[in-house]
Amino acid sequence: MSVRPMARMAALVAAGAMLLTGCSSASSTGSGAASPSAATSAHVTTVKSCDHELTFAKPPQRVIMMGDTDASILVPLGVMDKVIGRAGEVKSDGYDAATLARIKAVPTIASTPLDTGGAKLATETVLQERADLVIGYDEGVDRAALAKSGVQVYSPSALCNTKVAVKHASFDLVTQEVTKIGEIFGVQDKAKALNVQLTKQADDLKKAAGTKTRSAAAFWVAPGSTEFYTYGTSSMVQPIFEVNGLRNVYDDQQKRVFDATMEDVLKRNPEWIVLLAQDGALDQTKSTFLKFKGGSQLQAVKKNQVVVMPFSLTDPPTPQSLKGAEVLSKLLTK
Repeated sequence: MSVRPMARMAALVAAGAMLLTGCSSASSTGSGAASPSAATSAHVTTVKSCDHELTFAKPPQRVIMMGDTDASILVPLGVMDKVIGRAGEVKSDGYDAATLARIKAVPTIASTPLDTGGAKLATETVLQERADLVIGYDEGVDRAALAKSGVQVYSPSALCNTKVAVKHASFDLVTQEVTKIGEIFGVQDKAKALNVQLTKQADDLKKAAGTKTRSAAAFWVAPGSTEFYTYGTSSMVQPIFEVNGLRNVYDDQQKRVFDATMEDVLKRNPEWIVLLAQDGALDQTKSTFLKFKGGSQLQAVKKNQVVVMPFSLTDPPTPQSLKGAEVLSKLLTK
């Protein structure tokens, strides 16, 4: 899925970590979900997702995952066995072999591609699978129809249709998402342990970077394209840069992603350029950027300080974002 479609698909990835999108709390109760007062399970929990509140009387048992949404949380929390089907493609770049194998072991179910990227799931398909939860994005399902059948739909806030106000992204967005998934599946202790690990990763990277600050910019470049896009402070690029001792030259922009021009890039003239690529396009991405008119005048290009990493290691906020920070740290020291 390209970044541009991603931006349209989900308010986009500006980051904020909420979870499950489904009906409002009132309609969830009306669709068969137990209300806190009626539920007998000690698990009962309510989670905010986009503009909705989802109430779980018990942990979900039959989950459909769209693409690999939140897979990097589900796997370490040990709840991937609850995922009985997945629809659409997995962004495989960035996963270790064991995690990727665990994700791909989930049976694929019928879906159709969306024009903006991702997959579209028919309500009938979800019901045939007897799912009680879909983890994905609004464009991929009919939330209202599923709600009437008692199926809840969860979207991380980065994939919500409504824009979630994030002025300055941080790794707190990652730990918030982990916490919510832990609450939904009733594995809060595992979520706390994972968050301790993720916080330590960020702290260790920041210590290693030291106090020296270098300027940088991140660009999405599609192979063969004549256009490119850059990222402001609401993107996860921001904290990934910060823990690596980099200052985003576009930190005067709160937009997550927006059009960039070479004229403006030349004025800002970053010391480092980080190119974000779609799966399988790392090699072609750099050669495309270097052909842009005026690009050879950038100090980052002259100093050979242009690196490429998978876009999937930035947004949306998940443990993959921390892995992206680690990958960038290694690229900067090569």
